[in-house]
Amino acid sequence: MDFKVPKHNTPVATLLKNYQNKKSGKVTESRREIQHRFSGMEWRHQKKILLAFINAGASDRDWASRKMLAYWDNSFIPVVKALWEQYHEKPLSWSILRYFPKDYLKQNIDRLSEGRNYYYLCQRLIDEKNFVIDKTRLYESDMIQLFRISKKPVSDEAIADVFFSMIAKICKGEYHSPRMYKWDADLSYYSELSILSNRAVRSALFDIEYYLGRESLADQIRSWNDKVTKEVKAQMRSQGDESQEERIALIKSHYLRHLTLNAAETQDTIIHEMQSANPAVEKLMTSFALELSDPASF
Repeated sequence: MDFKVPKHNTPVATLLKNYQNKKSGKVTESRREIQHRFSGMEWRHQKKILLAFINAGASDRDWASRKMLAYWDNSFIPVVKALWEQYHEKPLSWSILRYFPKDYLKQNIDRLSEGRNYYYLCQRLIDEKNFVIDKTRLYESDMIQLFRISKKPVSDEAIADVFFSMIAKICKGEYHSPRMYKWDADLSYYSELSILSNRAVRSALFDIEYYLGRESLADQIRSWNDKVTKEVKAQMRSQGDESQEERIALIKSHYLRHLTLNAAETQDTIIHEMQSANPAVEKLMTSFALELSDPASF
């Protein structure tokens, strides 16, 4: 019976030598095989490969920068530091944010805090003296995660403030990220006519209850949510069949109305019932604009 004899693996030392020798004629072939076999190699080989690739061209440096996140060694610090200060490439910044000394992060805050990097910078510096978080640069879900890792105490009021601000922004369409507007696939059942059908909101409530351990606060939020949901269901029954988009719009309108009612007009409403237990709700209602312009310092 005919069969193809499998090709034996080229020794790693040979692959690396051919990759680094630009006159070998085997640079591309060696690169491809190294990258394909990398995860199964011994650490001593992986370390040499990462250093070789990160000191090569832009595409290989990008590959090595991303791999270093999972295959890090503090001996990489000098070379990554030098390359970052030369190129300021985002993949290089990821290892810096995760592994470099905090003093270096503080010295380079402006360059290291661009875009989504700001959240990861906050993760490292959250408990540092004089570091103040700018909440306007973060998603509310980010703030909840930062509450979780911070050693500083955080009140139920602060957590509720962030949670209800998330709801308000979703209802008002203020987010730029599509992930904040992902809803359950089918809202045709009355039981699903809730802001918790928004996956970001549901995930945030899960984090509050289980990761932050605020079961009582989560129960109060659900109680408030159930009462608002009843209004949505009542209107749905009176209107009849609606499209998915119309159901979402209906949900948003009811929740936003409850969050923006003037506190003086809600003494006998379901919002006032929760207001006594959560001052954050009153704060949101009276602020009306629901802006997060003040830096957080928790």
